[in-house]
Amino acid sequence: MIENASGGRLSIKQAVFIVAGLLLITAAVRIPLLGVPFERDEGEYAYIAWRLGHHELPYRDWIDQKPPAIFWVYRAALAFPMDPIRAVHFAALVFSAASACALFFLASRFLDRFWAFIAAAVFIFLSADPWIEGTAANTEIFMLLPLILAQCAFFQAIENRNRNAPAIVLCGVMIGSAIAFKQVAAVNWFLLIALFPIFANGAKRWAATVRFALISALGMALMLGLTCFYFWIRGGLSQLVENVLTHNLEYIGAMTWSDRFHFCTDTLMRLTPSELLVWAFSLLGLLSLVATKEFKSLTFTLGWLIASAIGISASGYFFPHYFQQWLPPLVLLSIFGAACLSRLTLWKGSWIPRVALVVLLAALPLKTFWPFWFSYSPAESVRKIYPGNFFAEMPALAERIAKVTSPEQRVFAFGAEPELLFYAQRVSATRYIFLFPLYGPYRNIREKQVAVMEEIQRNSPAAAVYVPNELFFAAGTDQYFTEWSLSYFEENFAVDTWLIKETETSAAIVQAQPGLPPPHQLLGAIFIKKGPGRTD
Repeated sequence: MIENASGGRLSIKQAVFIVAGLLLITAAVRIPLLGVPFERDEGEYAYIAWRLGHHELPYRDWIDQKPPAIFWVYRAALAFPMDPIRAVHFAALVFSAASACALFFLASRFLDRFWAFIAAAVFIFLSADPWIEGTAANTEIFMLLPLILAQCAFFQAIENRNRNAPAIVLCGVMIGSAIAFKQVAAVNWFLLIALFPIFANGAKRWAATVRFALISALGMALMLGLTCFYFWIRGGLSQLVENVLTHNLEYIGAMTWSDRFHFCTDTLMRLTPSELLVWAFSLLGLLSLVATKEFKSLTFTLGWLIASAIGISASGYFFPHYFQQWLPPLVLLSIFGAACLSRLTLWKGSWIPRVALVVLLAALPLKTFWPFWFSYSPAESVRKIYPGNFFAEMPALAERIAKVTSPEQRVFAFGAEPELLFYAQRVSATRYIFLFPLYGPYRNIREKQVAVMEEIQRNSPAAAVYVPNELFFAAGTDQYFTEWSLSYFEENFAVDTWLIKETETSAAIVQAQPGLPPPHQLLGAIFIKKGPGRTD
């Protein structure tokens, strides 16, 4: 039996029905979106996950700045008996459903089961929202599950004060697991330490808080220590630290405050069509908790929202998928607001106000989803979600790469689209499967560019793909590698295929004609090494 906020108890049978309902809602929302092509972050995770099957190691063999858990989740997903894109997105579906179920049980500590269920359902819709890039299997979707479970373990430790060491260890392990998906999850450990004396009972709450901090730190150290030990025995610990910690600190420091403000406001405007009413209900929920003096509920939800905002803003880029982090506390606050309105209604005891409020909360997300479910193809969906990018054309371009090379030959990708290498199942000629780390205000950039140049020459790629990003030509960045790459293409390769911009959101793949200049609106190209050895 599980006790909820109203004092009633949730039977195992009822819990099973609620979990089944949340699973069905998640499936209904996400299954129509499983086929949306990979964006570039998904491409890097998928490529490294593929190479894990060849006994290679992230950071040592392939450069990336994300913590390692995402690669193993992708590796597990690629074992599913379905198309890789759908398999990875199905893994996101599973995690999203599990997060919703965990959020229901967490919300049940503050709300009755009806509103706890609605909170979990609203979370399902918002976490899959195309405008928050919820169709992609990004790190935040996977990070949220251990974070919510850490909150559940936290309250379990509060309730069982005399025998709470296992729950505290579990809390630390879950936070460590979340950090293994994204570094900013560490903020939530400090949040729980701050909340512990507020929720703990008894005279020795400060001693209990210190105990909680130490034991939960042990749980975190256990999880993160095992991760570091694995990389150490594989000879990749220093590369793990360099890429996941050192590089990211430099990455964060490069952003100006004016740029941070600009990126933040742009993303909030993007999220408004789906989340505006939820924001309004959240404000109402915040005010209702203040008015009713529900101090503990207010402190928990507001503290969680602030911790999430810190995580969202850490890098300063405010990409839409970063805002996945604030959805659980945001949804909880909005449901507090809806519950408050339902109690103030003139139809006391009627089910009509509750239904009306639920419809209102769901209205904007449903409006957003409707064309993605029933009108857009997967290619059209990815064009709508990522305007100005050409992720829809990458599978076809990769198919051409696979056709003009053999599986044992390497490919040099000058650009930031590692999904091309994954789709083509071709090994990169350099550890840098995307080139962003070679451009920017980082240490030893010229030395890194020279090292990559030498690596490419040693590996002698049979083909090269040119899909540049404007950063590679931006003023103030070291252009040595860009200039060398263009010269390397001209001296060693012949053009095979053009990627040409047709509209603002679509491109065409055109076979190159010998002796003719490149067309206008050129976005990219495939080059084949000169001389014998072409497989086409």
